[in-house]
Amino acid sequence: MDEISQAVKKRLDSIAKPIDSLGILEDLVVKICTIKGCEKPSDLDKRALVVLCADHGVVAEGVTQTGKEVTKIVAENFADGLSTVNFMAKRAGVDVFAVDVGMDTPRYANRELQTDKVSDRKVGRGTANLMREPAMSREECEKALEVGRNIVGELVSKGYGILATGEMGIGNTTPTSVLAALYLGLDAEDVTGKGAGLSDRGLARKREVIRESIERIQKLSLTDPVDILAQAGGYEIAAMAGMFLGGVKCHVPIVIDGAISAVAALAAYRIDERVQKIAIASHVSDEGTGAMALSALDLEAPIHARMCLGEGTGAMTLFPLIDMAFDVYEKMGAFTDYKIEPYERFEKAEKEE
Repeated sequence: MDEISQAVKKRLDSIAKPIDSLGILEDLVVKICTIKGCEKPSDLDKRALVVLCADHGVVAEGVTQTGKEVTKIVAENFADGLSTVNFMAKRAGVDVFAVDVGMDTPRYANRELQTDKVSDRKVGRGTANLMREPAMSREECEKALEVGRNIVGELVSKGYGILATGEMGIGNTTPTSVLAALYLGLDAEDVTGKGAGLSDRGLARKREVIRESIERIQKLSLTDPVDILAQAGGYEIAAMAGMFLGGVKCHVPIVIDGAISAVAALAAYRIDERVQKIAIASHVSDEGTGAMALSALDLEAPIHARMCLGEGTGAMTLFPLIDMAFDVYEKMGAFTDYKIEPYERFEKAEKEE
């Protein structure tokens, strides 16, 4: 532990409650304070969710229940405050920014990050079909990573102290599954889920597409994580990875949402292992690749709610817990204030005796 984390843990141990009794919530307080570099961060009330939106060429292979035109509809619902995550974010006190990084649509007029408009940061009009060719060029992938980094820098400059990642892209559980398989050395059967809802027949087709995609890319014998991301990812996945890299640069916590966000964090971690230090797990997605990625990142999520919606909805559930944990940490009295005999922390060996 460094000096900050030691001081925060000492304060938590002094509070009039059993030591470590708030479990992961105490770990959250320690980690967030350590990322921020101070014992009492003052900017955590200004928080943002960035929902990165893009389309995927692999949809042409029949891996989804709906068409890619739905991506644009939902992206504009974010800006209008009408999607599921907007209602959850409002309750959690989080500003929602919808960003087009790769939808197969004309450009939006607005480039600035605004809560009431879709912001244009488009790298390309949808990826190529990853089953048959690289989803992105290396240059396009690097541009998408840079988009994510820049968004973090811009929001930090506006005073935001903690950020969350979200996404919208019909078909994006397919590239997520392929990336998870490639980064973790798994098979198609291990990483394929039903996504937004598929029949058994649809799931079988999706598994076949993922298997063929994995086989195509494995033949290239790639080792560079960016090259793998370019082959199998999406513009929004790469931009989310860029946000985690931006969190390292700006010393700001970045909250992981579900499976797609977690695999993006894993991609970023493969690029820069410091990502693990600034990434905050929110929930364990019902899409299996989420838990796999969190395990590879050695991150523990406090929420198990069988959620798999995406958009940043899982990340929103974490903020009330963060608020409660920091209220206890900052406002509750110590044992001496309540005239209670303090608990002691015993070493593990002593406990076992």
